[in-house]
Amino acid sequence: MIHRPTLLIVPLLTLFGAGALVAGCSSNNETLSQQVRNWASTTGWTSALATLTGDLGRVSSVASDSPGVRHTVCDVLVTDALNDNQQLPTPDRSLTQLLSRAYTAAANAGRDCYAGGTRLASAPPEQRQAQRLLVQAQARYDTVVSSLAIG
Repeated sequence: MIHRPTLLIVPLLTLFGAGALVAGCSSNNETLSQQVRNWASTTGWTSALATLTGDLGRVSSVASDSPGVRHTVCDVLVTDALNDNQQLPTPDRSLTQLLSRAYTAAANAGRDCYAGGTRLASAPPEQRQAQRLLVQAQARYDTVVSSLAIG
């Protein structure tokens, strides 16, 4: 003999399960724009971008500083670039490629800066390359998340 409460629970559990399934699937229906926005929010990308850009700006100013100051500034650049790289991939392949290249160039600039001497002279081209790639990545991000129709 089946009790009346059990008869109510089975349809409710079935309905709840179906609702959970629909809710789970709806996240897969996000647009690329929504996915990239969520990635940026989750990883703190805009803040990380500002930090790395600032790090890159400081590299050229440490050439005449003491080795201790130079090592600190350059090591921070390497560390930030490597940490930012850990947030990849993004949902957008082009954005991921730009950021990967930018983070590699930034880390290389930081390593050369840290080594100092004649290698410090080689950091500015890598520094400029990283800066250019970050600008391109920002432009790609803006394009992907823009709500304006392009056509």
